[in-house]
Amino acid sequence: MPRIGNASRDSVGPDHQGLFDRLEALRGKPIENVFLAVANAPALCDGVLAMAMSLRQSTLLDRQLRELAVLTVGLETGADYEIAHHWNSAVKAGLPHVKLERIAEFETDDLFTAPERAVMRFARDVTRTGRVDDGLWAELCAFLDDQERLELVLTTAWYNCVVRILLPLDITLEDWFARL
Repeated sequence: MPRIGNASRDSVGPDHQGLFDRLEALRGKPIENVFLAVANAPALCDGVLAMAMSLRQSTLLDRQLRELAVLTVGLETGADYEIAHHWNSAVKAGLPHVKLERIAEFETDDLFTAPERAVMRFARDVTRTGRVDDGLWAELCAFLDDQERLELVLTTAWYNCVVRILLPLDITLEDWFARL
């Protein structure tokens, strides 16, 4: 059971109707539960929305690599909501189901490329310890430029933040959600 109810147009009052307009325009209808929970603090929700959309729409980092990093964060933290939503994002980015089903075995499964493994190791290590060792950073430098590496850092950090919203608030999947 979620620990904070979902906000609505009625609950946020007339001064914050624009937030729901932006959520619907940028995230679609119906709005995901994580955004409805955060909308209980409308000014903060605008910031969350801006960061989420920037990471999805304004980055050079390969979408498949991004989704593998996000799914790794979800797996490491046990955030089922995150995994479910980003499974769909990964499928839309072109990742095959067979690869997604083997994410937990990425270190040893031949389906994963060396760059994919490096990105997933990075997401795992940063999620676990907040740090990355020099050897792994050098691996990333071999195939990602400075901006892409920064985007990987920001993506991993952001989705670690997201799971720290999802988990303590016990945000549940939407009734309308369907896995691709």
